[in-house]
Amino acid sequence: MFTDIELYKLSCDISRRDFINKSAKTIGGIAVGSFVVTFINACSGDDSSPTSPNGNGNGGGAVQLTVDISSAQNSSLQTVGGLLTLGANDIDPQGIFIYRQSESSVIAFSRECTHERCQVGSFASNNIATCPCHGSQYNQLGNVVTGPAASSLRRYTAVLEGNIITITR
Repeated sequence: MFTDIELYKLSCDISRRDFINKSAKTIGGIAVGSFVVTFINACSGDDSSPTSPNGNGNGGGAVQLTVDISSAQNSSLQTVGGLLTLGANDIDPQGIFIYRQSESSVIAFSRECTHERCQVGSFASNNIATCPCHGSQYNQLGNVVTGPAASSLRRYTAVLEGNIITITR
């Protein structure tokens, strides 16, 4: 038979096992429950507002930002060659550059430097934007002019219709 000490140790081992088993089930239940609640809330949101930024309703998590170039603050984009620097937004937390490439097209790209992820500064009079962290420079097309960055800035889909530019991520 077992001694009192052996029975005590045996009961502690069973209690620990029960405790771990019940704890694991409880934590698993909380995790699954949290996921379900988050999933349901995400699916039930109505972000169909026609103002910027918004979801495009395709269920893919796309985000849109609209820019009205007839607005005084965006008037630089009314002419070909115009540049606009936007701050942080729902598409890009570092901000976005927009370049009016032609009468019918614009280019939008991130202000996040491809070297060390710093925020690239606004364009200077020579149409060059410089990253303050390590000096990488980019032209109005988002291409690297001077390193250490080795790749162009990330581009976003941008469509110009009338006076409205729609940028999508």
